[in-house]
Amino acid sequence: MARSFSATCGPDGLLHHLADLRSAVPSASGGVIFVSGQLAQRASGVAELVRSTWRGIPACVVPAAGVLSERGEIEGDTGASGVLWSGGRVTPFALPERAEEPDRLLRETLVRTIGHRSATAILFARPGAFAPEMLEAFAACAPGACLFGAGTASASAIGVTSQGELIEGAAIGLGITGFAPPIVDASPASRLLSGFHPIEDVSGGVVLRAGGRPALDLLSAATASLGEQPSSQQLVLAALADPLDPRGDAEEPRGDAEEPAAPRSVRYVLRPIRGVDPSRRGLLLGDEARPGARLAFAVRDAAAARAGLEGIARQVSRSALGSAPRFALYLSCAGRGQGLYGTPDVEARILRQRFADLPIAGMHSSFEIAPWAPGQARLALYTGVLALFRAPS
Repeated sequence: MARSFSATCGPDGLLHHLADLRSAVPSASGGVIFVSGQLAQRASGVAELVRSTWRGIPACVVPAAGVLSERGEIEGDTGASGVLWSGGRVTPFALPERAEEPDRLLRETLVRTIGHRSATAILFARPGAFAPEMLEAFAACAPGACLFGAGTASASAIGVTSQGELIEGAAIGLGITGFAPPIVDASPASRLLSGFHPIEDVSGGVVLRAGGRPALDLLSAATASLGEQPSSQQLVLAALADPLDPRGDAEEPRGDAEEPAAPRSVRYVLRPIRGVDPSRRGLLLGDEARPGARLAFAVRDAAAARAGLEGIARQVSRSALGSAPRFALYLSCAGRGQGLYGTPDVEARILRQRFADLPIAGMHSSFEIAPWAPGQARLALYTGVLALFRAPS
């Protein structure tokens, strides 16, 4: 059993919704509350409300840029959304501030919380306190676990234990055991402008050559189709893929600005182009752009974002056949939403059309932790992450 809510409200209204959910799910085992606006600025007060109203139920309070549910999205306002569910054992955990060797500490925390069992870890990290490389060792310490999550809106998330303890840190997570791992998929809000090229020469985070050509020349060729004055929506990004991707060919069909992007054959993450080096014809992309990785260029695109979400929602729904869906979490980049589509509730409507009245709660995030290969996840940008929790039918 699970119930969700979303509402534009202050503390008094939130207290009412928390009580309603508690009454609707009497045997609840865990929950998540996303808060935006003034509630996000007062996350500790929200955590106190959750502790008193959901006494004995482990939960997580997550500051967000916006919140959403199957009913709609709340952007640019004070609001909250949340889901309370029954089933499984939920354990909040924290990654402390200014930890030495944070990747080792993350591994140790996950092993202590979920062990090596088939489990789920949902992680909410504060921007600037979580590095992409911290996810690289996850598969080694918990190879049977499913990891996904998102970045908060500047402030830290707060965990609430079943004993009523409030825990804080650079990253707060929920470890879930004794419950079927969710079906998780992700889709970036982007249209590829080029095929993928193997990176050949990198110096200090600056990609100098890829696919036998200077990196800056590849960018110029890829963006030529955008014209001399691209619109403000056409944010050009680097797309990085693994050296060997068993799911498809290195070349990907190019989308058209007026048509939804073709189905992706290569899984990739988006990264900003931080600068150019004209003298060396290079692009500053950061440490993740390593020799052997593959580089393409993409543009933020509303039609591609819509088609991508429709695609993963359809695939997740198909993968759930033979089971009973309980609830879903949807974590969507703050760079999507009304600012991308020009109209509100686009993504909430897509989810409602696919999953009807299934309880859904989610947030607009600063970054996303998206599924990659089995037991692996990557930090993503401009991405929507959908996780469907279900029980055997």
